[in-house]
Amino acid sequence: MAKTLFAGELNAPIQLLEQVTVQNSHSESVKTWVVKSTKFSKRIDAGGSEELDGRLIALSVCKYIIRYDAEILKTGTQLAIRDIDGDYDIHSVAHYGTQRNKFIEIKCSKRGD
Repeated sequence: MAKTLFAGELNAPIQLLEQVTVQNSHSESVKTWVVKSTKFSKRIDAGGSEELDGRLIALSVCKYIIRYDAEILKTGTQLAIRDIDGDYDIHSVAHYGTQRNKFIEIKCSKRGD
C-alpha cells in the first residue's frame, strides 16, 4: 500500500471522544464521552468476524488515517471515534507515512450498544 496521501483524500470528518467523569444533579459521579477534537480523515473499511457462543458474527472494522498529532499518538487507545455511522472503539494507533508527510493510522471497531 502506498504511504502517500493527498489533501483531497482526507474527506471524512470524525470526532475524537474522550471519557470524562462528571457529577449529575444528585452529585453522583457519571462517566460520559466528550468531544476532544474534530479531524478530517481517510476512512478505509475492512471486514471482520468474531465467534460468540459458537456462532460467527460480523464486526464493523475500519481504519482511519488523520494528520499527525502527538497527543493522539500518545493517548489514542483511551479515546473513541464518532463517525457518521456511529461510535468506534480504538484498538491501535501507529505512525503512517514518511518523514515529510506524517500521518496517524487508527484501527478501530464499531462499539456495541
